[in-house]
Order: sequence, then structure tokens, then C-alpha cells
Amino acid sequence: MAAPVSASLTKIAEAEMQAAPRPASSRGRRSGACALLVMTVVAYGPDMMPTLRERSDRSQSGFGADRLEALAACAELINTGRSADGEGLRTVADVQAFGERYAFRGTAAGPRDVPRLRAHRARLDAIAAHCESGDDEAAIGMLNALLAETGAVPQIVAHDGRGPHVHVSRPAAPMADRIAAHLAMGLGELVVAGESRRVRSCASPTCREVFVDLSRNRSRRYCDSRTCGNRLHVAAYRARRSAAG
Repeated sequence: MAAPVSASLTKIAEAEMQAAPRPASSRGRRSGACALLVMTVVAYGPDMMPTLRERSDRSQSGFGADRLEALAACAELINTGRSADGEGLRTVADVQAFGERYAFRGTAAGPRDVPRLRAHRARLDAIAAHCESGDDEAAIGMLNALLAETGAVPQIVAHDGRGPHVHVSRPAAPMADRIAAHLAMGLGELVVAGESRRVRSCASPTCREVFVDLSRNRSRRYCDSRTCGNRLHVAAYRARRSAAG
């Protein structure tokens, strides 16, 4: 017998099926992503913290493609540990493939990068949980610690036909550290922008994957409405049919 599905979840699933946002691509940068508004710090000094909660200045530009890509990569990395398919970082080749997918240049992955990236992933997962719950203070503390421990040294570079952009770590740093520092910086910018609660876990009861909600009204509830949202919609339909006899 099908498990009961609440009417509210069914309504959400149906609404998201109509909107049907596409899942984040794991193959690189996406174009046309919506911008995230940035909080403006009015003053510096002892009274700085309250100003971080001021209303967003709508004239400010949003995140660029690099930061959006970092957020997509962060969700993908976290989900290698949350997926129902099991551990997604088993070998050096897995780490190297992840690095190449997001164009991490420099020292190739080695045996030590596998356990190290798994450890960094666990911390990013915990940071994502703090973001989702609105605990920015805890998220900031963990982000600062991770950036320090991975040796983040921001540098402006240009390569492969791309214009100047920021690399968070030196090319000689271990692959695991370079990945973690870059993704931590992406989450950090989300927190600074006052948008940390856009980090969410899928609302499907059978999925634990994390995603960053870039919808204009923060209405997205599933990692992928065409899969998880659709499954819930189908389950609700079958439950109604079963109840009707």
C-alpha cells in the first residue's frame, strides 16, 4: 500500500512541476542564472554587525558566473556523500575528475586527496546545514576555519582564454584543499549577501541531496522537480487512487 502523502507536499510538487526548474549542471558553468542581491555595509566599526542586516540595495550587482559555479560545485561535492547511490569519492580518479570538471588547474590529485576531500566535504555539509537552519554565526566560524586550514590565498589570474578572475588557492596546493577553499568561498559570499537560507535539502522524503535555490521567490523545494518532485506527485496520485478503492 502506498504511503500517505500530505496535501501540502502534493501542492508543492504540482507547482514545481509547472515551474520545472532545471537541475544544476555538473558539467561546468551555466549562463543566464539569476542574480543574488548583495547586502550593503553602511558603516565599519563597533556598530558594523547591525548594518549587515540592513535592507538589500537593489542597485548592487549579483553574483557572477564564477561564484554561481562554485555553489553548484559545492552542492555536487556534498551530494557525493549524501547520495543514495553510496560514496561518490572512492578513488584518486574521482577527485581528479571532479577537479577537471570545474577547471581546477595545478597539482594533480594524489592518494592523500581522497580522505582529505572527504573530510572537507563533511565540513562543507555541516556548514550547509547551518546555512539552511539560518545559523549564520556557526556557518561563518566554520567557513573561516576551513579557509584558513586550506591555505586560501586569493589571486587574480587569467588563463585558457578567460579574462581576469579570482583563484582562491595557489596552483601548487593539494587538489583537495584547492577545491574546498574555492567552494567555501562560494558559500561565504552567499552568507555575506544575506542569502544563506537559499541552501536547502531536497523536500522529497526519499532524497537527502542539497541544492542552492536560485528561484526569484525562493520557492524551490526539490533538488530536481522533474525527478524528486515528479515522484512525489505520482506517489500522491497513486495514494488517492488506492484510497478511492
